[in-house]
Amino acid sequence: MASKEKYIKSLESNMKKYQDKVKKIDSLLKEYDAHNKEHLMEERADLKEKFKQAEAIFKKLKSSTEENYEEIKANTIEVFEDLKEALHEFSNLLTMDRLYHVKDEAVEFGSEKVTQVEDYIKQKPLTCAAVAFGVGFVIGTFLKRSK
Repeated sequence: MASKEKYIKSLESNMKKYQDKVKKIDSLLKEYDAHNKEHLMEERADLKEKFKQAEAIFKKLKSSTEENYEEIKANTIEVFEDLKEALHEFSNLLTMDRLYHVKDEAVEFGSEKVTQVEDYIKQKPLTCAAVAFGVGFVIGTFLKRSK
């Protein structure tokens, strides 16, 4: 019976961690601006359902008798694996969405800088040509000397 109590304590610890992760996800999604927020909300609902299943099977395991403990334990392992996988997949979704967000910001930033450089070249074409010639001359000199 000691192994049952040890296993239940371990699961209780995992339930607390998973509960904290679900709460963190909820607070993050409240103010999160995502490309696919609707999809994330659907996945969150699925994740919450799996968490509820894990809570239910955990309660069932805690109140199990010695006769049905092993059977319930097998079901518990399966449910907790599903929950763990769902948390992992949701984490991947958030990561991918954040990468898309950063990519869009980088593209926008790059476009702005290219436009600024084009405007500067249009305003001061002779200065830019002189600088380009000077840089080319210096690089050419270094390359000649290195041979």
